[in-house]
Amino acid sequence: MEDVNVSTDIALCRRCGRTFAFSELVSGAPVVDLNAPPSGAWYEVLADGFRVGATTRSAAAFFLVPFMCVWSGFSLGGIYGTQLRSGHFNLFSSLFGIPFLIGTLLFGSYALMTVAGKVEVTQRGDRLTIFTGVGTLGWRRRYLASEFSSVHEGLATGARFGSNRQGMTVVLEGSTRAELGAMLSQERRYFLLNVLRRSLSGQATAQPLAQFR
Repeated sequence: MEDVNVSTDIALCRRCGRTFAFSELVSGAPVVDLNAPPSGAWYEVLADGFRVGATTRSAAAFFLVPFMCVWSGFSLGGIYGTQLRSGHFNLFSSLFGIPFLIGTLLFGSYALMTVAGKVEVTQRGDRLTIFTGVGTLGWRRRYLASEFSSVHEGLATGARFGSNRQGMTVVLEGSTRAELGAMLSQERRYFLLNVLRRSLSGQATAQPLAQFR
C-alpha cells in the first residue's frame, strides 16, 4: 500500500518503474495496447469473440534441448540400444528403463514447448477454450466463459521452470478455476492477463472484447 496513493489516483509498480491510475487497476481496465502486443504475443478479433495467445519460446531451450538429447541418448541408448544391437531382450533392463522412458517423454515435451510452444485462449460467445501445446497438438480445456468472474495473477500450482522463475500464472476464478501461462515470460503473461481481465470481468453481461477495441 505504500506504493498506492488513493487520493491522487496513482499506483507505482516498482518492478517496471511505471505509474498507473489506481482506479483503472481496481476496475480491471486494461493497461496494455491491444493493437501493439509484445513480441511473441497476439490478439485477434473474431466475429463472435476473440483469440489471444503468446509463445512459450524461451532462451532456456539452448540448455534444455542439448541436455535432453545427451541425457536421453545415454540412458535410453544404454538400456534399449544395446538390446536392439545384440538382438537379445532383457526383461529386467527393459523394466528398469521405463522410468527413463517416461522421463524422456515428459522432459522432451517441456523442452519442445521452449522451442515452439504456445498458450492460446479463444472465446466464442460463452465458449472459452484454453490451448497449451505445439502447433495443433496439445492440451485443450473447454469452459463456459460465464463460469469465471475474476482474473488475476497468482502462484502456479506445482513447480514451474523456464522463463517464469517466480512460478506466476494467470488465474481465472469463479464457479471453477483455471490456470494458464506458467511458461510465459512476464511481459507476455501480463498481456494475456489484461486482455482476459477486460473480457471476463462481469462476464454475465460483458460483450466480447472486440467491442472494446
